[in-house]
Amino acid sequence: MEIKGQRVVFHLSPEGRDALKGIVPRKGSFTALVLDSDTFGPVVRMRKTGGKTVNEELPLMFLRWDYIAAMACEYRFAPAPDSRPIGFTRE
Repeated sequence: MEIKGQRVVFHLSPEGRDALKGIVPRKGSFTALVLDSDTFGPVVRMRKTGGKTVNEELPLMFLRWDYIAAMACEYRFAPAPDSRPIGFTRE
């Protein structure tokens, strides 16, 4: 499932909550925008503000997959591609 570009609600595992102590809320979940992901985990942007100009820095965080207990997001199906006739005509 492609989560890049989506706002995702992350629920951390106990190990993840311990490793990210002081960075994420002590209890509950947190929401972040996923900028990219690979086999090691997602890179997320924590806040909505910042990064409006080229020189501004973005608050990014790398999460390891084993730190995540669950994720929730709204999934939208891509629209079906338009089908074109293949060129046969009936005479």
